[in-house]
This record gives sequence, C-alpha cells and structure tokens, in this order.
Amino acid sequence: MLLSRHLLFLFFAATAFSSSLSSVRAEDDTASDAESTSKEFDLQALQSDLLNTIDRVRPAVVNIFGGGTGFSGVIVSPDGQILSAGHAVRPGTQYRITLPDGRRFRGIGKGSNQRLDCALIQITNPDDDLPHVPMGDSSSLVRNQPCFGLSYPGGQKAGREPVARFGRIVRTGRSQSSMFQSSALMEPGDSGGPLFDFNGYVIGIHSRIGRSMASNYEVPVNTFRGFWNELNRERTFVRSGPPTPRIGVRCTPAPDPENEGEFKGIKILSVVDDGLAAKTGLKADDVMLKFYDREMSTLDQLRQVLVDARDGDAETIKIELQRGEEQLNLEMAFDVEREAAPDVELPEIDHPSVPTPQSFEELSRLANQLADLESQLDDACVEITSVFGDEETRDIVGTRIVGTNWVLSKSSVIGSDPIIEADDADSEDIALSIVQRDTANDIVLLKAPDVHAVGVDLDAVASELPMGTFLLTPDANGNGLVSVVGSSAFRSRKFSSRGFLGVVPETYQDNEGAVLNEVTEDGAAKRAGLLVGDVITKMNDTAIRSQQDMRNFLMRVDANAVITATLRRDEDELTKSITLGAVPNNSRHAADQMAKSGRRDGFRQVFPHDANLEPDECGGPVFDLSGKFVGLNIARNSRVRSFALPAAALKDFIEQASSAEE
Repeated sequence: MLLSRHLLFLFFAATAFSSSLSSVRAEDDTASDAESTSKEFDLQALQSDLLNTIDRVRPAVVNIFGGGTGFSGVIVSPDGQILSAGHAVRPGTQYRITLPDGRRFRGIGKGSNQRLDCALIQITNPDDDLPHVPMGDSSSLVRNQPCFGLSYPGGQKAGREPVARFGRIVRTGRSQSSMFQSSALMEPGDSGGPLFDFNGYVIGIHSRIGRSMASNYEVPVNTFRGFWNELNRERTFVRSGPPTPRIGVRCTPAPDPENEGEFKGIKILSVVDDGLAAKTGLKADDVMLKFYDREMSTLDQLRQVLVDARDGDAETIKIELQRGEEQLNLEMAFDVEREAAPDVELPEIDHPSVPTPQSFEELSRLANQLADLESQLDDACVEITSVFGDEETRDIVGTRIVGTNWVLSKSSVIGSDPIIEADDADSEDIALSIVQRDTANDIVLLKAPDVHAVGVDLDAVASELPMGTFLLTPDANGNGLVSVVGSSAFRSRKFSSRGFLGVVPETYQDNEGAVLNEVTEDGAAKRAGLLVGDVITKMNDTAIRSQQDMRNFLMRVDANAVITATLRRDEDELTKSITLGAVPNNSRHAADQMAKSGRRDGFRQVFPHDANLEPDECGGPVFDLSGKFVGLNIARNSRVRSFALPAAALKDFIEQASSAEE
C-alpha cells in the first residue's frame, strides 16, 4: 500500500528527529549513573585502552558506496551482516563494501527503518576470515562513559583507513529505541559508522548532527537487536511483524464539510497503476468514509485498519466512499502479504552480558585535567597581528622556537608588518620580520629581535603517532583543547582552497585556448570584466590550450590570489588582472554552518585531529601527553577535522629557511 507515501515520509522524517531529541535524558538526569562503577581517572591509562581497542576493532569498520553516495558501517557477524544507518540504506540496492585492509565485497541492502534510522546490509560474497565485532548493550550506558567513533567521512582523509574520534556519553536514551547523544563528532559520510565502548563493543550507530558541536546523535545498538528479524528481510519496515499492507494510494485526511477544522474520511490524491485500489475502481478525489466497516479521519487510523484486516485474515474489504455527489459501496479483494519476518538468530559473537561501564566525571572537563601541563606549554604560543590591504588587520597564533629568534605561523593569515601583541599595558609590541614563506604548506618563518627563552624544542619532537593518541593544543588565554589523532598523515589535495574564477570553460577549436561558455554573476571573472565568448590563452606565465589547462592552473592557485589573464575577444587581445574568489559553499547542512580556515587544504602532509579549533587559533603548536612537540595547527578543515603539519616537516623547513637567511 502506498499510503500517502510522500506525506507520510515528511511526517516520519520530522517526527523521527524531534522524538529522538525529546527522548534523550536531560543533562542533569543521572539515574543510571548509580549503576556504574567508580575508578580513579588516569588519562594515560585511558589512552592505552583506546589505542588497544582501536587496533582490535578497526578491521571490521567498512566504507560503503552505492546509490551515488558513500557512508559507513560495521561488520557484526562472520557471515557479513553490516549495521548502518536507515537514511543511507535502501533495500535491494547493491553496495560496494571496502575494508581497511583493501579487500572489497559486494553487499545488498536488507531491512531499513528510516524513522529509527537503523538498517542492515548483507555481504553476498564473504570470505572465511571476515573481521567482525560484537554488539554491546546500549541500555547499560551511563553519562560520562568514554567512547569513540570510527567511520569514513567525505572529503580529505588518509587512504582506506577510517578516522577516529574520541568522546563521552552526553545523554542516554529514555527507551531501547530512542537515540542517545555523544561528544564523538560526526559529519557527512560518517552516517552508519559505529560508536564503540572501551571493551570494543558496538554501542551505537552514527545517525545525525545538529548545529552545536555537542549535538551528535546515535542509534542505540539495542534497536538493531530488537528488530533483528525485520532487518534481515529485504524491505523497509515500520514496526515489528509483517509490513503494513499496501493498497496503492496516495492520500490525506479529508476536511469535514460540516465542521470546520475537523476531518472526516480519507481523501485519495492519486492511485497507483495495478495496485489493489486501482483494481477495485478507486479514483483520485474519492473520499473513503468507511474501510473494513470502520470510520476514519487520520492516516494512522487507516494504517491500523489495514493491519487489523491483514491480521484478521480478511479476504475482501468493503469500502464506503463519496465520489462527488454520489455515495458508492465497493468491495476490494484484499490480496496482501501475511507472513511475518523470519526468525533470525543474533550473531554468535553477540554478548548477552556486558561489563559494567565506567563513568568519569573528569571527561566533561577534560582540558582541566591537563591544566598543569598546558600551563608549561602555552608560553610557546604568541598572538600575531598583521596588516592586509587598506589597513585591515588580522590576528593569528604563532609558535616560538626555544633558543632561537624564530616564530612559525600560518602564512596566508600573515600580511605586512607583523607584530607580537604585548601581554599587558606595561609591555611593548614586538616587531617581526618575514624570513621565508612556504606557500605549499601555508607556513611562514618570522624573526623576532631577541632569542626566545621559551618555546618548542625541535630537538625533542615526537614521531608519527598512532590513531587515537591524545593531543593537547595549548592556549595562552585559556585551558587549551584536548583531541585525538584521527588517522595517519597524508597529502591533502587542494579543493576548497583553490582559486575560483566563476566560469564554465570549454576547449576552443583545436586546443587554441579555453572559451568561456558561461560567466556567473558575482564571480571573479564577472568582476574583472570577462564576457561569454572570451578565449583565455594564458594565465600568469602558463599557456592555456584547453579547459583542462585552465582547471589545472586554478587548482594550483589559492583563493583570493591576484592573477593576470591573457584573452582574445573578437579580433582583440586583452590582458585582465583578476582577483580570484573562493569556492562557494551552497550547502545548508549543519556540518557546513561553522567557521573554517580560508586556506584549509592543499598541504604536502598533514595529520587530522578532532579539536574544536577556531580558524584564528591556527599557527599554534600541538603536543602529546608527554609534552613533546608533534606539529603545528595549520587549518580548520571541517566540522570534525583540524589539520596539523608534522613536526619533522617543520624542522626541515626551519633549517632550510634559516640557512638561506644566514
């Protein structure tokens, strides 16, 4: 039955999210905390547990692609049953499943419930040694219980491996199927990814986010366990048992002509060809007054009548309806599926008992636990102000190098006349000179007049750190930020930070340039006076023979860069100075409603971490828990990922730049 499918979908999508939010416990609801055990908080021990658990479960976390989109999932059985998100999986759809070790499998979408946002995919060609992890018990979760997510966000990441995010349980759900909230961050592509406890059990599946960084909502794993039979059948479902019968109509409640604001009957908006309604003779604009001898005024009532008729083994249904001025009585042959979902056993690895969870109040104020270390390290940070254009000033963080005059920072936010701002009214600003810029990595080496007595020690840097390692970003004016390494270091492809011209080019004739087929309003080309039909033949010193040459050039140039374009317009050759724009962001997704760095990709090598870093906090140092320098924060790339340049690369740059300066 297509029961007002579009109207019901909108209703379920809205109510699913609102009910999920309203069903999580209030922040001060600690009823379940009494069941947790107390244990002395030890961040080093927590890090060790996190690293070990990530290594154990990571092989079973998979990247899924199909239906034109990518998302995440986790294998929970040796037969290849994958838990994922209901809004991402369509029953019967073929999916490509990629494991962290590079193996690829085919999968088929099985049961899916968008209201509860749970779904299952079955690998159709599993190997004998398929990695898999156990499902835990989401009913035992407690506030401030440590957890972590592993998933495959879209955009910039390292190869085939998932990205790790650390968090805590913020709010627990009121019922087995209501969502709970964690502080493990998510963004597009993470949907369907698993949330683990520190025993390596899946406790939730990533569902959705809100505008707040704290708004990360998880489908409880017990929802999957409770609907296991339905999930293993290839269809959408709403509740336990057989699916609601379909009669093939799109409909809505009918207004009562005698009582304003009330409803009487169900109005048919359209009828599906070859459905039960069409075979019975129902038509658009008919109003069903009685169905199965019952009066109805809501879609829920109609749905319940259909379920009751099926469960009562009705073979025919009498329908009383209004068609214009005429009242008719029809009889429908009620040929619907009555078989319940098959009884499918939970995976053998499923654990009926779960260790009592640990709750650490310290996790809600994690930066406070590192206050002593942070106070020793924040002297490496300085605040730098410089001038851009017509006396516009911008602020950014810089990093002192101990025993030298050097200061490192983010090049694209350092203009002319950089200074270190004075700490108080009795001090003076310190003027800095620009020694060298590395535009490929967006770093700049600055020189102060005096040698620094404090700062990072380039002779004591940490090597590449494993996924899940805790990091500390100090703050000269606050407690700093605690994060974890998301993945191994990788080359960041330039995309969001590339120059944007605002044209649609095409190769002109026989590789004689790139002709502009479209010039967008308010784009850089339009502002510079370029017109449709202009043929670009050179950009700076690069010959442009095709539209691909133009695209390749723009990929190498930063947003807001000033370039010179040579073009042919009719019989004339012209030269235009163009200030490029940034790639426009038209997304209304909550993940894109936040401040990001202007230059946020296109680096030779970076590693991601999940610090909630503001763009003007880039340029500062990052340390591990032992206080070793591990890198320089270079960009806020996305809702989840802050990028840092590894310390080893910075050391090489400083040595090369200082040698040239001497």
